[in-house]
Amino acid sequence: MFPPGCGNDHPAPGETYLISVFGTNDMLTAVGEDTCLREYQKGHHDQMWTCETNSGEQIGMRNRHTGCFLGRWKGDNLKCAASHFQGWERLTFRRHSLGGYSLLMVSPDDGRKLSPIQHVDSSSPHLKIGEVCTQLGLHKIKNPVFRRFEWVIPGRLARSSAPYYDGDDRDESINETSIEFLNYGIKNIISLNSVELSPRQKDRLRAAEITYSHIKALECAVVTQEQFDQIWNAYDKAGATIVYCGYGDGRTGIAISAIQLFQGRALDDNDYRERGVQCPSQIAALNTLRKRINGVESDSGTVDTLDIRPPPYTAPEKKKK
Repeated sequence: MFPPGCGNDHPAPGETYLISVFGTNDMLTAVGEDTCLREYQKGHHDQMWTCETNSGEQIGMRNRHTGCFLGRWKGDNLKCAASHFQGWERLTFRRHSLGGYSLLMVSPDDGRKLSPIQHVDSSSPHLKIGEVCTQLGLHKIKNPVFRRFEWVIPGRLARSSAPYYDGDDRDESINETSIEFLNYGIKNIISLNSVELSPRQKDRLRAAEITYSHIKALECAVVTQEQFDQIWNAYDKAGATIVYCGYGDGRTGIAISAIQLFQGRALDDNDYRERGVQCPSQIAALNTLRKRINGVESDSGTVDTLDIRPPPYTAPEKKKK
């Protein structure tokens, strides 16, 4: 039984892959903190690797079973031991003209030098950081549950489309497969989908000890200042959080921008657009939030940017007739 595809798939954040010795059914497998080559087994999470990027757009591969990153540890050993994306988990994929990739890692002696991942020998199931490239295949697992998944703050804040999104907010669904994906690190959901989950789906999340906050937002509609406070309150004291709407762009970008403003980040209109915000009215609402936060900060002196409380929201007084 062989893995799907030819092994030439492109690494992309949020997608999940199998890594093979090119042209064979020997798969890179996490065994505790160790790695080895084992025969392909369909559906085994210890052979699945989710592509993630850090703030520097560097690529790492997190194992779906252990939740840890592929990386260098103790010399030339290829391990899967780091729970966070640090220096020794940075990977470089170099495409071969005849198919497959060389996979390279940074050298412990010189962070600028790249060393290839190499099969030890035909009698051993192990890989090491060596001198000769072993040709590896990269096989994308099709139709991910959370499309466009990306860590904004590794291990703390992620964004994606709604689960099973296929063009309409109503496509959203939480089932065993959705929860299985979330269970490798997500403990909290903030949804700006226009449709709230059913009581049965909420029960599934509660059983998995995943909290859920629904803050209804329509595409291209203005998010209110009160809703910004709700977003921050849903995120502030929670565990690792995923934010989604429908496609995972505009409304999700608004929520991510708001969280970062509450954390003390200095964002402008270009930053909002980079995060996916598109509508002028939504950008204006974020700028109002920024002024509201800065107003509170200027009255109270230096503020710990990692623990900013939402400025009190006050609805405008209605004019008397």
